[in-house]
Amino acid sequence: MTISVGNVAEFTLPDGGNGVGKWRILKNIAVISVAFLLQFTAFQGTGSLQSSINEEGGLGTISLSAVFGAIIISCAFIPTLAIKKLTAKWTLCCSMLCYVPYIGAQFYPRLYTLIPAGCLLGLGAAPLWAAQSTYLSHVAQIYARITQQSAEAMIVRFFGIFYLCWQSAELWGNLISGLVLSPPRIEANASIDYTLCGANFCAATSKDIANLERPPDREIFTIMGIYLACIALAVIITSLLLDPLTMYGETRGEKVSVGQLLIATFRQLKRLNQLLLVPLTIFIGMEQANFAADLTQAFISCTLGINEIGFTLVFFGVCNSISSILFGFLTKRYGRIRILVLGLASISACYFTMLFWAPTPHKKWMFFVICFLYAVGDSILQIQVNGIYGAIFSGNQEPAFSNYRLWESLGYVVTYALNAALCARTKLIGALCLLAVGVLGWTIVEFRVKNGQVSRDAKRAAT
Repeated sequence: MTISVGNVAEFTLPDGGNGVGKWRILKNIAVISVAFLLQFTAFQGTGSLQSSINEEGGLGTISLSAVFGAIIISCAFIPTLAIKKLTAKWTLCCSMLCYVPYIGAQFYPRLYTLIPAGCLLGLGAAPLWAAQSTYLSHVAQIYARITQQSAEAMIVRFFGIFYLCWQSAELWGNLISGLVLSPPRIEANASIDYTLCGANFCAATSKDIANLERPPDREIFTIMGIYLACIALAVIITSLLLDPLTMYGETRGEKVSVGQLLIATFRQLKRLNQLLLVPLTIFIGMEQANFAADLTQAFISCTLGINEIGFTLVFFGVCNSISSILFGFLTKRYGRIRILVLGLASISACYFTMLFWAPTPHKKWMFFVICFLYAVGDSILQIQVNGIYGAIFSGNQEPAFSNYRLWESLGYVVTYALNAALCARTKLIGALCLLAVGVLGWTIVEFRVKNGQVSRDAKRAAT
């Protein structure tokens, strides 16, 4: 069976496009999803603990800021260069290995170990995600052509399957830390002022909170050893079981200069729809950073103790995984607009709850309410906005997804960089304001798509 996808020339599927070919595509989706599950079991588990186990001097959040600062630099040219030179499959494998030094640095967390390791991770993360997005979008369109279904719906469905596994990494990573970490040792006569927690939490007053004491090194080293094994297994699975995208029309690109790559990435910003999606994309990074820095430290650790982070976030991981697959499939029936509105409402409700709720250990169920709202909002936002990028910029995916990671990473960097300087309340209010701007931009994009402005923008951007 000979087909063409996007800006790729016609090619013939190795099995003629029969049923075996469809199952082979689904196998590749499963392989890449499981590999990312293992990879981010390690990274997300480590990231969730950073603001608590490396709290002194804000070292943990500074290292995460270095990670996403490097991603911004990497997004400018490395993804396109890596994918064109290595192809999508081997870009995934090489990028996964860039995460190893950061996990290893947790055995000796210092400014001069965590920051360089975080920068290397960030340089590898941008091509990792660009290759993943390119791979999924490409094979989704091929599968849609073979099965005569909507390409947009298939892209969203494949991203939904992927995010089902990826989001469950939050579950497994935190389950590992929850099982290993022991409760903090608090003197019998000690008292905790819970009014310092929640939206009132400020890094300047965190030293007065007994629940934030660093766990024993033995426990942290055990967790990090398990995480390193997960990354090793992810690389092995990807290298041995994932079919190269060259089977589906991918070709190694011609020689390109760094200048050309920068132009390709930033030329994407000539498209008005891309500019309008920037605020919402930044917010996606900001809300994930708020989750890792503020919800874990200001709410869970401060009120319940560091050892409770893992078990509480296991519930978040379960909800996130179920939401990813559920709303990925519901998009076909109800459309992306209704589903995305539901996600925006959920994340907004979560933020307002965090702003006005005073957390105490006696109302532990409220932490699960917040995690549920956060999980639904986060999973919908990531799937739907990725789907929007894949559908609107289908002929220019690599620069488009590089822009997605660039602006998402900016949201991370700003949040982590300001973590020690601003109190939780200020960051929550700032995120809500950005969300309002992002919703306005997305609404305009939907009107433009409906009125057929996308193709005209693409022609102007190419000139």
